[in-house]
Amino acid sequence: MNWRNLLHPKKTLHALRIEFHALQILLKNGYPDVMLQFLGGIGDELLLSCVARELKKKKPSIKTWQVSSAAYLLRNNPDYSGVFDMGHWQLRYSNLLNSQRKKLKYSEQLIAGEFEAPPAEHILACLCRAAGIVGEIEIRTYYHQTDGEKFSGKLAPRQICVQSVGEHTHETWMGNKVWFHERFQEVADILRGLHKDLVIIQIGVEKDMPLKGVLDLRGKTSLRQTASVLSQSECFVGTQGFLTHLARAVECRSVIIYGGREHSWQSGYICNQNLDTFLECAPCWHWNECSFDKQCMKSITSADVVCAVETVLDKIGVPLETQTLNLN
Repeated sequence: MNWRNLLHPKKTLHALRIEFHALQILLKNGYPDVMLQFLGGIGDELLLSCVARELKKKKPSIKTWQVSSAAYLLRNNPDYSGVFDMGHWQLRYSNLLNSQRKKLKYSEQLIAGEFEAPPAEHILACLCRAAGIVGEIEIRTYYHQTDGEKFSGKLAPRQICVQSVGEHTHETWMGNKVWFHERFQEVADILRGLHKDLVIIQIGVEKDMPLKGVLDLRGKTSLRQTASVLSQSECFVGTQGFLTHLARAVECRSVIIYGGREHSWQSGYICNQNLDTFLECAPCWHWNECSFDKQCMKSITSADVVCAVETVLDKIGVPLETQTLNLN
Protein backbone atom coordinates (compact mmCIF):
# COMPACT_ATOMS: atom_id res chain seq x y z
CA MET A 1 0.00 0.00 0.00
CA ASN A 2 1.12 3.55 -0.70
CA TRP A 3 1.49 4.96 2.83
CA ARG A 4 0.88 8.48 1.56
CA ASN A 5 -2.74 7.42 1.11
CA LEU A 6 -3.08 7.32 4.91
CA LEU A 7 -3.24 11.11 4.76
CA HIS A 8 -6.33 10.78 2.54
CA PRO A 9 -9.03 8.57 4.14
CA LYS A 10 -10.97 8.09 0.89
CA LYS A 11 -7.84 6.97 -0.96
CA THR A 12 -6.96 4.66 1.93
CA LEU A 13 -10.38 3.02 1.81
CA HIS A 14 -10.14 2.61 -1.97
CA ALA A 15 -6.68 1.02 -1.68
CA LEU A 16 -7.90 -1.37 1.01
CA ARG A 17 -10.83 -2.44 -1.15
CA ILE A 18 -8.45 -3.22 -4.02
CA GLU A 19 -6.24 -5.37 -1.79
CA PHE A 20 -9.21 -7.11 -0.16
CA HIS A 21 -10.74 -8.05 -3.50
CA ALA A 22 -7.39 -9.29 -4.82
CA LEU A 23 -6.81 -11.31 -1.66
CA GLN A 24 -10.17 -13.06 -2.10
CA ILE A 25 -9.21 -14.13 -5.62
CA LEU A 26 -5.75 -15.26 -4.54
CA LEU A 27 -7.16 -17.33 -1.66
CA LYS A 28 -9.49 -19.06 -4.10
CA ASN A 29 -7.08 -19.55 -7.02
CA GLY A 30 -3.58 -19.34 -5.57
CA TYR A 31 -0.81 -17.11 -6.90
CA PRO A 32 0.07 -17.01 -10.60
CA ASP A 33 3.66 -17.12 -11.75
CA VAL A 34 3.00 -14.35 -14.26
CA MET A 35 0.15 -11.91 -14.80
CA LEU A 36 0.07 -10.36 -18.27
CA GLN A 37 -1.26 -6.85 -18.63
CA PHE A 38 -1.69 -4.52 -21.60
CA LEU A 39 -3.59 -1.24 -21.41
CA GLY A 40 -4.64 -1.22 -25.06
CA GLY A 41 -7.43 -2.29 -27.37
CA ILE A 42 -9.01 -5.71 -27.97
CA GLY A 43 -6.41 -6.54 -30.60
CA ASP A 44 -3.64 -5.93 -28.09
CA GLU A 45 -5.35 -8.28 -25.62
CA LEU A 46 -5.38 -11.01 -28.28
CA LEU A 47 -1.70 -10.37 -29.07
CA LEU A 48 -0.86 -11.47 -25.54
CA SER A 49 -2.01 -14.99 -26.48
CA CYS A 50 1.34 -15.27 -28.27
CA VAL A 51 3.17 -14.34 -25.06
CA ALA A 52 1.14 -16.87 -23.06
CA ARG A 53 1.93 -19.61 -25.60
CA GLU A 54 5.66 -18.90 -25.59
CA LEU A 55 5.78 -18.82 -21.79
CA LYS A 56 4.01 -22.19 -21.72
CA LYS A 57 6.40 -23.67 -24.28
CA LYS A 58 9.42 -22.60 -22.24
CA LYS A 59 7.93 -23.81 -18.93
CA PRO A 60 4.89 -26.13 -19.23
CA SER A 61 4.05 -25.88 -15.52
CA ILE A 62 3.82 -22.07 -15.54
CA LYS A 63 0.64 -20.43 -14.21
CA THR A 64 -0.20 -17.42 -16.39
CA TRP A 65 -3.05 -15.03 -15.66
CA GLN A 66 -4.49 -12.22 -17.71
CA VAL A 67 -6.99 -9.56 -16.69
CA SER A 68 -8.56 -8.63 -19.99
CA SER A 69 -11.19 -6.37 -21.50
CA ALA A 70 -11.69 -9.24 -23.96
CA ALA A 71 -11.63 -12.20 -21.56
CA TYR A 72 -14.29 -14.05 -23.60
CA LEU A 73 -11.84 -14.17 -26.55
CA LEU A 74 -9.34 -16.06 -24.41
CA ARG A 75 -11.89 -18.63 -23.22
CA ASN A 76 -10.74 -22.29 -23.49
CA ASN A 77 -7.11 -21.28 -24.07
CA PRO A 78 -4.96 -23.89 -22.28
CA ASP A 79 -1.96 -21.56 -22.17
CA TYR A 80 -3.65 -19.62 -19.36
CA SER A 81 -4.40 -20.91 -15.88
CA GLY A 82 -6.64 -17.91 -15.23
CA VAL A 83 -8.40 -15.33 -17.41
CA PHE A 84 -10.34 -12.62 -15.60
CA ASP A 85 -12.69 -10.02 -17.03
CA MET A 86 -12.67 -6.37 -16.01
CA GLY A 87 -14.98 -7.16 -13.12
CA HIS A 88 -11.71 -8.14 -11.46
CA TRP A 89 -9.83 -4.98 -12.45
CA GLN A 90 -8.41 -4.77 -8.92
CA LEU A 91 -5.88 -7.44 -9.88
CA ARG A 92 -4.27 -4.89 -12.20
CA TYR A 93 -3.42 -2.61 -9.30
CA SER A 94 -3.05 -4.80 -6.23
CA ASN A 95 0.31 -4.60 -4.47
CA LEU A 96 -0.07 -8.30 -3.71
CA LEU A 97 0.74 -9.07 -7.36
CA ASN A 98 3.50 -6.55 -7.99
CA SER A 99 6.18 -9.19 -8.46
CA GLN A 100 4.04 -11.27 -10.87
CA ARG A 101 2.64 -8.43 -12.96
CA LYS A 102 4.08 -7.89 -16.46
CA LYS A 103 3.02 -4.52 -17.88
CA LEU A 104 3.63 -4.99 -21.59
CA LYS A 105 3.78 -2.60 -24.53
CA TYR A 106 5.41 -2.45 -27.95
CA SER A 107 5.75 1.28 -28.58
CA GLU A 108 6.28 4.57 -26.80
CA GLN A 109 3.52 7.12 -27.21
CA LEU A 110 5.19 10.47 -27.73
CA ILE A 111 2.22 12.72 -28.41
CA ALA A 112 -1.12 11.71 -26.94
CA GLY A 113 -3.45 10.37 -29.59
CA GLU A 114 -1.20 11.23 -32.51
CA PHE A 115 2.24 9.66 -32.59
CA GLU A 116 4.05 6.60 -31.33
CA ALA A 117 7.71 5.73 -31.65
CA PRO A 118 7.82 2.90 -34.24
CA PRO A 119 8.99 -0.46 -32.88
CA ALA A 120 12.30 -1.72 -34.25
CA GLU A 121 11.05 -5.33 -34.49
CA HIS A 122 7.75 -7.17 -34.78
CA ILE A 123 5.36 -6.13 -32.03
CA LEU A 124 4.98 -9.74 -30.87
CA ALA A 125 8.74 -9.94 -30.48
CA CYS A 126 8.60 -6.73 -28.43
CA LEU A 127 5.90 -8.18 -26.15
CA CYS A 128 7.68 -11.51 -25.69
CA ARG A 129 10.97 -9.77 -25.01
CA ALA A 130 9.31 -7.52 -22.41
CA ALA A 131 7.92 -10.64 -20.72
CA GLY A 132 11.46 -12.02 -20.36
CA ILE A 133 11.19 -14.66 -23.07
CA VAL A 134 14.39 -15.70 -24.87
CA GLY A 135 15.01 -18.13 -27.70
CA GLU A 136 12.84 -18.98 -30.70
CA ILE A 137 9.27 -17.70 -30.87
CA GLU A 138 6.48 -18.05 -33.42
CA ILE A 139 4.92 -14.87 -34.75
CA ARG A 140 1.21 -15.57 -34.55
CA THR A 141 -1.84 -15.31 -32.30
CA TYR A 142 -4.02 -18.06 -30.81
CA TYR A 143 -7.74 -18.58 -30.32
CA HIS A 144 -9.66 -21.66 -29.19
CA GLN A 145 -13.21 -22.43 -30.25
CA THR A 146 -15.47 -25.44 -29.84
CA ASP A 147 -16.49 -27.54 -32.84
CA GLY A 148 -19.99 -26.13 -32.48
CA GLU A 149 -18.70 -22.57 -32.61
CA LYS A 150 -16.45 -23.30 -35.55
CA PHE A 151 -19.05 -24.89 -37.82
CA SER A 152 -21.70 -22.29 -36.98
CA GLY A 153 -19.57 -19.85 -38.96
CA LYS A 154 -20.16 -21.71 -42.23
CA LEU A 155 -22.75 -19.50 -43.93
CA ALA A 156 -22.16 -20.46 -47.57
CA PRO A 157 -20.28 -23.12 -49.58
CA ARG A 158 -17.69 -20.44 -50.38
CA GLN A 159 -17.29 -17.25 -48.36
CA ILE A 160 -14.84 -14.44 -47.71
CA CYS A 161 -15.04 -11.62 -45.16
CA VAL A 162 -14.51 -7.90 -45.70
CA GLN A 163 -14.28 -5.04 -43.22
CA SER A 164 -14.54 -1.44 -44.36
CA VAL A 165 -13.81 0.66 -41.28
CA GLY A 166 -15.96 3.76 -41.02
CA GLU A 167 -14.84 7.14 -39.73
CA HIS A 168 -14.51 7.23 -35.93
CA THR A 169 -16.50 4.00 -35.57
CA HIS A 170 -13.93 2.20 -33.43
CA GLU A 171 -12.53 3.01 -30.02
CA THR A 172 -8.97 3.09 -31.29
CA TRP A 173 -9.83 4.57 -34.69
CA MET A 174 -6.81 5.86 -36.60
CA GLY A 175 -7.36 7.83 -39.78
CA ASN A 176 -4.01 6.78 -41.22
CA LYS A 177 -5.07 3.11 -41.16
CA VAL A 178 -8.28 3.68 -43.12
CA TRP A 179 -8.57 2.79 -46.79
CA PHE A 180 -11.34 4.17 -49.02
CA HIS A 181 -14.84 2.78 -48.76
CA GLU A 182 -15.58 3.29 -52.45
CA ARG A 183 -12.55 1.14 -53.28
CA PHE A 184 -13.76 -1.61 -50.96
CA GLN A 185 -17.02 -1.48 -52.93
CA GLU A 186 -15.11 -1.81 -56.19
CA VAL A 187 -13.25 -4.82 -54.81
CA ALA A 188 -16.52 -6.47 -53.76
CA ASP A 189 -18.10 -5.81 -57.17
CA ILE A 190 -15.11 -7.20 -59.09
CA LEU A 191 -14.87 -10.32 -56.92
CA ARG A 192 -18.58 -11.05 -57.29
CA GLY A 193 -18.11 -10.82 -61.05
CA LEU A 194 -15.10 -13.13 -61.05
CA HIS A 195 -16.53 -15.70 -58.61
CA LYS A 196 -20.29 -16.21 -59.04
CA ASP A 197 -20.38 -18.76 -56.21
CA LEU A 198 -18.50 -16.60 -53.71
CA VAL A 199 -20.49 -14.98 -50.89
CA ILE A 200 -18.90 -11.81 -49.55
CA ILE A 201 -19.66 -11.20 -45.87
CA GLN A 202 -19.21 -7.75 -44.39
CA ILE A 203 -18.13 -7.90 -40.75
CA GLY A 204 -17.38 -5.08 -38.31
CA VAL A 205 -19.43 -2.69 -36.23
CA GLU A 206 -22.83 -1.32 -37.15
CA LYS A 207 -21.45 2.18 -37.83
CA ASP A 208 -19.05 0.94 -40.51
CA MET A 209 -20.12 2.06 -43.99
CA PRO A 210 -22.34 -0.58 -45.66
CA LEU A 211 -21.28 -2.34 -48.83
CA LYS A 212 -23.77 -3.25 -51.55
CA GLY A 213 -24.31 -6.78 -52.79
CA VAL A 214 -22.87 -8.48 -49.69
CA LEU A 215 -24.17 -10.42 -46.70
CA ASP A 216 -24.25 -7.66 -44.09
CA LEU A 217 -23.27 -8.82 -40.60
CA ARG A 218 -22.11 -5.43 -39.30
CA GLY A 219 -22.92 -5.25 -35.60
CA LYS A 220 -24.90 -8.50 -35.75
CA THR A 221 -22.31 -10.91 -34.39
CA SER A 222 -20.38 -11.17 -31.17
CA LEU A 223 -16.60 -11.29 -31.40
CA ARG A 224 -16.64 -15.06 -30.90
CA GLN A 225 -19.25 -15.42 -33.65
CA THR A 226 -17.08 -13.24 -35.88
CA ALA A 227 -14.18 -15.58 -35.17
CA SER A 228 -16.33 -18.52 -36.23
CA VAL A 229 -17.24 -16.85 -39.52
CA LEU A 230 -13.60 -16.01 -40.20
CA SER A 231 -12.51 -19.58 -39.43
CA GLN A 232 -14.80 -20.85 -42.21
CA SER A 233 -13.82 -18.19 -44.75
CA GLU A 234 -11.34 -18.49 -47.60
CA CYS A 235 -10.00 -14.98 -47.05
CA PHE A 236 -10.33 -11.84 -44.95
CA VAL A 237 -9.89 -8.45 -46.61
CA GLY A 238 -9.35 -5.36 -44.47
CA THR A 239 -6.96 -2.88 -42.96
CA GLN A 240 -4.55 -3.52 -40.11
CA GLY A 241 -6.31 -3.93 -36.78
CA PHE A 242 -7.98 -6.39 -34.44
CA LEU A 243 -9.45 -8.58 -37.18
CA THR A 244 -5.99 -9.02 -38.72
CA HIS A 245 -4.91 -10.77 -35.54
CA LEU A 246 -8.18 -12.64 -35.04
CA ALA A 247 -8.08 -13.98 -38.60
CA ARG A 248 -4.54 -15.29 -38.04
CA ALA A 249 -5.60 -16.90 -34.79
CA VAL A 250 -8.34 -18.91 -36.58
CA GLU A 251 -6.13 -19.87 -39.56
CA CYS A 252 -7.77 -17.55 -42.09
CA ARG A 253 -5.45 -16.06 -44.71
CA SER A 254 -5.89 -12.35 -45.25
CA VAL A 255 -5.29 -9.45 -47.56
CA ILE A 256 -4.27 -6.58 -45.29
CA ILE A 257 -4.07 -3.03 -46.62
CA TYR A 258 -1.23 -1.46 -44.68
CA GLY A 259 -0.15 1.62 -46.60
CA GLY A 260 2.49 3.48 -44.65
CA ARG A 261 1.22 4.17 -41.16
CA GLU A 262 2.91 0.93 -40.14
CA HIS A 263 4.44 -1.90 -42.14
CA SER A 264 3.69 -5.59 -42.14
CA TRP A 265 7.13 -6.54 -40.78
CA GLN A 266 6.12 -4.69 -37.63
CA SER A 267 2.65 -6.12 -37.05
CA GLY A 268 1.71 -8.54 -39.82
CA TYR A 269 1.95 -12.22 -40.69
CA ILE A 270 3.89 -13.78 -43.54
CA CYS A 271 1.00 -16.07 -44.52
CA ASN A 272 -0.99 -13.00 -45.64
CA GLN A 273 -0.86 -10.77 -48.68
CA ASN A 274 0.27 -7.52 -47.06
CA LEU A 275 -0.01 -4.33 -49.11
CA ASP A 276 2.69 -1.98 -47.82
CA THR A 277 3.57 1.39 -49.32
CA PHE A 278 7.24 2.31 -49.18
CA LEU A 279 7.41 6.10 -49.08
CA GLU A 280 10.17 8.12 -47.40
CA CYS A 281 7.80 9.04 -44.57
CA ALA A 282 6.77 5.45 -43.88
CA PRO A 283 6.28 3.83 -41.51
CA CYS A 284 5.28 6.95 -39.62
CA TRP A 285 3.12 5.55 -36.79
CA HIS A 286 1.05 8.74 -36.77
CA TRP A 287 -2.57 8.16 -35.81
CA ASN A 288 -4.32 10.83 -37.88
CA GLU A 289 -1.84 13.56 -38.77
CA CYS A 290 -0.46 13.32 -42.32
CA SER A 291 1.48 15.96 -44.26
CA PHE A 292 1.26 14.02 -47.53
CA ASP A 293 -2.51 13.67 -48.04
CA LYS A 294 -2.42 9.92 -47.30
CA GLN A 295 -0.52 9.14 -50.49
CA CYS A 296 0.47 5.80 -48.96
CA MET A 297 -3.18 4.71 -48.98
CA LYS A 298 -4.11 6.44 -52.23
CA SER A 299 -1.42 4.52 -54.11
CA ILE A 300 -3.08 1.17 -53.29
CA THR A 301 -5.71 0.52 -55.96
CA SER A 302 -8.75 -1.74 -56.06
CA ALA A 303 -6.94 -3.80 -58.69
CA ASP A 304 -4.03 -4.32 -56.27
CA VAL A 305 -6.40 -5.70 -53.65
CA VAL A 306 -8.27 -7.95 -56.08
CA CYS A 307 -4.97 -9.37 -57.33
CA ALA A 308 -3.92 -10.07 -53.72
CA VAL A 309 -7.25 -11.81 -53.01
CA GLU A 310 -6.77 -14.03 -56.08
CA THR A 311 -3.34 -15.01 -54.75
CA VAL A 312 -4.88 -15.99 -51.42
CA LEU A 313 -7.70 -17.97 -53.05
CA ASP A 314 -5.10 -19.95 -55.00
CA LYS A 315 -3.70 -21.18 -51.66
CA ILE A 316 -6.90 -22.74 -50.31
CA GLY A 317 -5.99 -25.88 -48.38
CA VAL A 318 -2.33 -24.92 -47.94
CA PRO A 319 -1.31 -24.68 -44.26
CA LEU A 320 -0.56 -21.12 -43.17
CA GLU A 321 3.12 -20.25 -43.00
CA THR A 322 4.47 -19.05 -39.65
CA GLN A 323 7.44 -16.74 -39.13
CA THR A 324 9.89 -17.60 -36.38
CA LEU A 325 12.29 -15.20 -34.66
CA ASN A 326 15.08 -15.78 -32.18
CA LEU A 327 15.17 -13.47 -29.17
CA ASN A 328 18.63 -13.20 -27.65
